Amino acid sequence: MKVPETFKTENKTTTFPIVGIGASAGGLDAFKKLISAISADSGMAYVLVQHLSPEQPSSLTEILSQYSQIPVQEIIRNINLVPNNIYVIPENNLLIAEAGTLKLKQRTRGERRNNTIDIFFESLADVHRTFAIGVILSGTGFDGTLGFKKIKELGGATIAQDPETAAFKGMPQSAIETDAADYILAPEKIPSQLLEIHKSYITNYGYTEEEHIPKNDEEIFFQIINLILLRTGNDFRHYKYPTIRRRIARRMVPTERNTIEDYYNFLRNNKNEQDLLFNDFLIPVTYFFRDQEAFESLPNIVYPSLIRNITNNNLRIWVAGCSTGEEAYSIAISLHEYLLQTNNTDIKVQIFASDISEKGITKARSGTYSYQEVQQISAERLRNYFTRSDGNYHINKVIRDMCIFAVHNFVKDPAFAKIDLVTCRNVLIYFDSYLQNKVLGTFHYSLKDNGLLFLGKSESITNSHDLFENFGKFGKIYTRKFIAGRYVTKLYKPTPNNVSQNNVSTQIKTASENDFKKIASEILFTKYTPISVIIDLNQEILYFHGDTSPFLLPSPGQPNFNILKMAREGLFFELNNAIAKVREEKLNIKKENIQIKNQPYLVSFEMFLLPNDDERIMIIFHKIIVPETNPQKKIQEKKSDQKGIEELENELSQLYRDIKNVTEEQKILLEELQTTNEELLSSGEELQALNEELETSTEALQSNNEELVCVNDELIDRQKQLISLRNYSESIVKTIHEPLLIVNKDFIIKSANPAFYKYFNTSEKATEAYSLFEIGNCQWDIPEFRKQLLKIDTEFSIENLQLDTICPDIGKKTMIVNARLIIDSTPEGMILVALEDITDLIATNELLSNKNIELQTQNEQLEAFTSAASHDLQEPLRKIHMFCKRIFENESGLSESGKHNLERVLFSVTNMSILITDLIEYSRISFIKKEYKKTDLNVVLKKTLADIKDNILEKKAVITIFPSPQLNIIPYQIQQLFKNLILNAIKYSKEDIIPEIKIETLNPSPDEILELGGKTDINYVKICISDNGIGFSQEYASKIFNPFFRLHNSDKYHGSGLGLTLVKKIVDNHEGFIKVSSKINQGTTFYIYLPL
Repeated sequence: MKVPETFKTENKTTTFPIVGIGASAGGLDAFKKLISAISADSGMAYVLVQHLSPEQPSSLTEILSQYSQIPVQEIIRNINLVPNNIYVIPENNLLIAEAGTLKLKQRTRGERRNNTIDIFFESLADVHRTFAIGVILSGTGFDGTLGFKKIKELGGATIAQDPETAAFKGMPQSAIETDAADYILAPEKIPSQLLEIHKSYITNYGYTEEEHIPKNDEEIFFQIINLILLRTGNDFRHYKYPTIRRRIARRMVPTERNTIEDYYNFLRNNKNEQDLLFNDFLIPVTYFFRDQEAFESLPNIVYPSLIRNITNNNLRIWVAGCSTGEEAYSIAISLHEYLLQTNNTDIKVQIFASDISEKGITKARSGTYSYQEVQQISAERLRNYFTRSDGNYHINKVIRDMCIFAVHNFVKDPAFAKIDLVTCRNVLIYFDSYLQNKVLGTFHYSLKDNGLLFLGKSESITNSHDLFENFGKFGKIYTRKFIAGRYVTKLYKPTPNNVSQNNVSTQIKTASENDFKKIASEILFTKYTPISVIIDLNQEILYFHGDTSPFLLPSPGQPNFNILKMAREGLFFELNNAIAKVREEKLNIKKENIQIKNQPYLVSFEMFLLPNDDERIMIIFHKIIVPETNPQKKIQEKKSDQKGIEELENELSQLYRDIKNVTEEQKILLEELQTTNEELLSSGEELQALNEELETSTEALQSNNEELVCVNDELIDRQKQLISLRNYSESIVKTIHEPLLIVNKDFIIKSANPAFYKYFNTSEKATEAYSLFEIGNCQWDIPEFRKQLLKIDTEFSIENLQLDTICPDIGKKTMIVNARLIIDSTPEGMILVALEDITDLIATNELLSNKNIELQTQNEQLEAFTSAASHDLQEPLRKIHMFCKRIFENESGLSESGKHNLERVLFSVTNMSILITDLIEYSRISFIKKEYKKTDLNVVLKKTLADIKDNILEKKAVITIFPSPQLNIIPYQIQQLFKNLILNAIKYSKEDIIPEIKIETLNPSPDEILELGGKTDINYVKICISDNGIGFSQEYASKIFNPFFRLHNSDKYHGSGLGLTLVKKIVDNHEGFIKVSSKINQGTTFYIYLPL
């Protein structure tokens, strides 16, 4: 089966369908049934995605190969898709579809749980679009539903397993409940349905994006569109034809029609199928906070602009094409949050949400959504704006009151006026360029000056730059341009509503004829069709046609569409009576020459019930202009008319009063009847209650019986578990390396583990049934041990009792004994005795103690040596420095060369002195005992700055210190750390620029600590020390803490190369971390992480 050459797709990825099949729990059986039914030459590629355990190797490929007529292979690496092959995802991976290939991505701990199928379906839709087909089989949860919506939106098809055939209904049921599934089938029936879908797409040119198709098929295509127009009043001629063709193709499959002509003949005689096709045309794919980035821009960009330009403290928003309401409620929630944050809660918000689907508006008005439909909403927003009941989520009243929903076709119905923000997202993509321009003109008319337009990410104002311009650099947000005079929208091209069935079946001769017929239809429709409305049982207007302002006006206060509240003065009484009469008598009514107060015209109207609909009434209005007469005569007539009008008004007032009295009497009678009715209902309810009690008793007996069966099953299951646990416990005892004994209350050994026999070089025969105090050479007959064993009961046990004993063959041993009563043992009083040999541990501890004493002595000697070395090494250097300085200052005959050499000696002496000081300090930090103390860092910093006051003043350094907490630290070491880092910052400052040093304390994130190798259960503080000095290349960041490593010339900067090594050692002593960030000539920042 091939796509006709003339109409092949331009998709460069594949030219054959890719079927993504997702499953979770219970999916293996469904996979088997589906794969068994796949033919050897279907021409499709199948990709199986299942929730698999990350730890367990999957044998899915091997299992399914036994049931398949085509090759089944596991995806090992990037793989090219080939028709008539089945590809299986391996465990612990995510799968991404790219151009003609499948790519694996390793799962990480941070990945969302159970969204493997959604991720694959969404990528499949993005890449393969109309060639993508999604299938969801058995599984728990709702993975795959969002991916289904994406596939359906981009032109693909979707199939869910019939929940009645699924081991676990969750996943297929979720897709069905959200209207994301095109077909619902048992697994074994899915492959044949896939072939039918493929065939139908080819027949209807569903794989091509070409607008025009062969003449005969195109004529039938337009006839189908006209049928939908006649049925619903909605014209789809300016929707994108490929999208409509694919919707027709999908409906041909369940109706079992092989050609578009067969389907048309079936459709024109089947009203129900017309409704189903119409609903499919609407593509109701939406969800809360769609395109998260776009919604994040609203409080940052859009809302501030709206508030700045607000008038009368009233904000009016129009959500055009709101589908089932998610978009409108998302806008309302986002705006409510913004108004709370900015303290603007006094602003009155009206969100008009409209759609042509009555089914969608009904759901939107209910404000009720399933668990899977609210998954895009954060937990905080769910808590704040939704109430959970019966497994569903209900929008809260504060948000519901902001939204007004109406069935409204913005393509042809009068637009809402004086709007601040119009949002129409992911609707224009389904229109051709003509209709897009027409709709953008409508939005321009609706918006106030400086009003904003918010479009979807795939939409733009391509041909309407005269009406809108980009709102800064903010993507799909546009601002209304000012146009002198009133902008008149381009003429729309609807077909007259009174088209007959014969007109529909008339064939379209040529493309040019098609054009002039459309133009003629436009002119006739514009000039000669009357103004009308359609109302429901509650007198709410469902549909407007034409300019109704001569007859109806918006009522003051809260906006509503009640026709009686909108009727001009003079029409109310006539409309009210006519509506009541039409509903009561089921007859058409016509009223003529009705006077409208203060208007120079008369009004007539016709009213009738819509065919096959007892709820909706159509009202057609006619405006009759009264011709002008002689002025004097007209004045006289006007006075006469005025007098007659006053008399009629008086009569009407009296009539109103009479009606009111009659109405009140009727209400009294109605209340009496209601009371009698309630008494009868009460009696009926009592009988019903009695019947329910009997049914409840029967159900209780049945329930008890079922509970007994369940209890019996549970007991059997528990017995198996107990046997399993016993075997498990015995296995553990046998594998423990320490000797274990079980003795009874008389201390007779009942059993021992293999470790006991091996360690004490004995056997089961020489141990079991003997007293614990008699085995071996009675090595356990120790008075203290016997005394402790006698005391064991439910509240006392032996904990770490140390015993010295001499055992045959192994000599003297020191053992640790633990013993406790075994609860609920059979027989009672059984005791578990655990033995552990600590002879070697004691010897090791004694050796370690001696070593520690030796180490302490060495540390004391080293401290003494360090103190002496500090004096003995520094003293010669001080004298060299002193004498060199005297020579330099007092000897006037020194040559330049001599002075230079003397300066180098002084520089080297200073470096040597610093080196000795740092070496001694390093050795002290390494060997002196660490004494931690709760210390205020602010005090430590104050002392540090006092110590280096001269260095700070010399360079005029500016040091900014932010408040710091108390830490458990070694105070003098942390002071040394601050001193080294601050002096470093001063030393490596830029010439002629005052050094600026900032010290602040922050709370690090858990991710930072994990990245450094720390533990997230320990709280750390992050100390940042930054400067504006010369900096260094970041490539040296890991080397600067190495001993004697220097970045800069030692002839220019004093130093030992140990300063930062010392800092690193201090941080390590505190079990912390240090890292550095620097750029050449842009300063350096040290980050120190210390435990709180």
